[in-house]
Amino acid sequence: MDTNEIMVNEEVIDVTEEIANAGFGKGLKMAVGVGLVVIIGGVTYKYVIKPTVAKIKAKKKQQEMDAEFDEFEDAEIDE
Repeated sequence: MDTNEIMVNEEVIDVTEEIANAGFGKGLKMAVGVGLVVIIGGVTYKYVIKPTVAKIKAKKKQQEMDAEFDEFEDAEIDE
């Protein structure tokens, strides 16, 4: 009986190790995936989104300044 019990325990240990290794691999892949998403998002923000927003704000401010200048030219100048 002792021999059978030892064999069963070894099989359980082998299966448990396989499950543990499979879970670690999946978690590692997920961590790498999340890390890549964070890096890509940061680079996209820095080089695409931020400059685009700055250009839009500058264009809007320039339009406001042009509108103020047009109003100034339309005013009558008394000499």
